[in-house]
Amino acid sequence: MSTSEDVKAEELRFEILNARHDLSRFDCSKDDEMGLNEFIHEEALQFQKENLGITYLFFHNNNVVGFATLAMSQIEIKQTKIKLPFETEIRDNPAAMIGRLATDNNYRGRHIGLNISLWCVSKAKQLSSEIGCRLIIILTNDKKSSFYKNCGFETVPKYERKAKKWMYLPIP
Repeated sequence: MSTSEDVKAEELRFEILNARHDLSRFDCSKDDEMGLNEFIHEEALQFQKENLGITYLFFHNNNVVGFATLAMSQIEIKQTKIKLPFETEIRDNPAAMIGRLATDNNYRGRHIGLNISLWCVSKAKQLSSEIGCRLIIILTNDKKSSFYKNCGFETVPKYERKAKKWMYLPIP
């Protein structure tokens, strides 16, 4: 069980999800409007087998405390009116996408989600030098958008008034 102390990034380790992982005690169902609990328990392995994204499990003291699923995507710059720190004539820009990100209910409020988000940004930065990638994007809802704003993401202007929001962060 968890305590209320923040978990530092260096206290986390990650592994790519595989069939041998025991997720029976992992539960992220609290305020789960995006279906993340169902995804990790019923869909993530198949999603990975079909090469639609890779799910990374994050561990603290050998407990699964969170996960993130990353995939490649793209986003249309002009239509979405994204404010980028660089000039481009390219219409569709390659992006790493956080397809899913969740923290176990018992570990919420301990900076696990923030650390996973920052890890995803770091992974996207690594990918940008290996395969080309300018942005990291995520589809979220109104309730969770403030969390991603705190992580440095901005809402795509076209989606500011919508319930589901595309958010982006230029890769540093």
